[in-house]
Amino acid sequence: MEQQAIDRLLADLGRSEVFREYEDAYREVTRLPLHLRAVHTAGAQGDPAESAFCSFMREHNEGCRTCLHIREEARESGQTLHHSCFAGIHVSAVPVTLHDQVIGYLQTGEVLLEDETAEHLTQTAKHLIETGMNTSVDDVKRLFEGTHHLTPKQYEAVVRLLEIFGKHISGLAEKMSVDADHHEPDGIRKSKEFIRSHLGETLSLDRVADVANMSAAHFCRMFKKATGMNYSEYVNRLRIEKAKHLMNSTALSVSQIAYESGFNSVTHFNRTFRAITNTTPTAYRQSTSV
Repeated sequence: MEQQAIDRLLADLGRSEVFREYEDAYREVTRLPLHLRAVHTAGAQGDPAESAFCSFMREHNEGCRTCLHIREEARESGQTLHHSCFAGIHVSAVPVTLHDQVIGYLQTGEVLLEDETAEHLTQTAKHLIETGMNTSVDDVKRLFEGTHHLTPKQYEAVVRLLEIFGKHISGLAEKMSVDADHHEPDGIRKSKEFIRSHLGETLSLDRVADVANMSAAHFCRMFKKATGMNYSEYVNRLRIEKAKHLMNSTALSVSQIAYESGFNSVTHFNRTFRAITNTTPTAYRQSTSV
């Protein structure tokens, strides 16, 4: 998926009711900052819950403005990222994925996991002075007064809650990626409406391109630009979403669901379902019925 489409999707996720309700509850309970950020950006500055020390450092240190910079190899892992700086402040980022691709992170933290000692304050002040900042131990102590303290176990629990929400928001991203129009051209919008209403039928590229009043080649280019997916990938993902809905809401057999969703064979359905969801239809149904 192209970065421009990913950025639009993340913006829509951040405006969604699900995210805003969770964000409000998370901030109220933890008093910690929470940012939904793209892979290539850092957490936003100026957050009311931002650590006073972190705020100070971002104003005076270029490195702190890109706190928890995501290395390429870290993106590929799809794992929660943790970072602690020279001052002992911890930050974490939980991945948000779309079809197994990391598209963003839920970033939180800016906490101390140990009480600051006189030695800790002295070493932190010394480090700042060595980097050219005019500061003192008393200055550092005042900045730390606004920094949240958690035990390692408490912070582990906070991050675990965020990981659970990260999975939920990733599922929402998948639905939104095939639902939202993102100010698409009229022809693309019409083609998507046509696809949705004819999922159970054969949907050749030429047939759908005619609905959009475009040549097949031009339609493919415009569709990829608007959705971040090629035509066949979009149709398959939409059919799999329909199949998942049928498995959750009906007692139809897997073969019946395959044909209801527009697949011309159970083998093709099983192969596509596994490629998109990393599980089989049977295993998915069993996991959602528990």
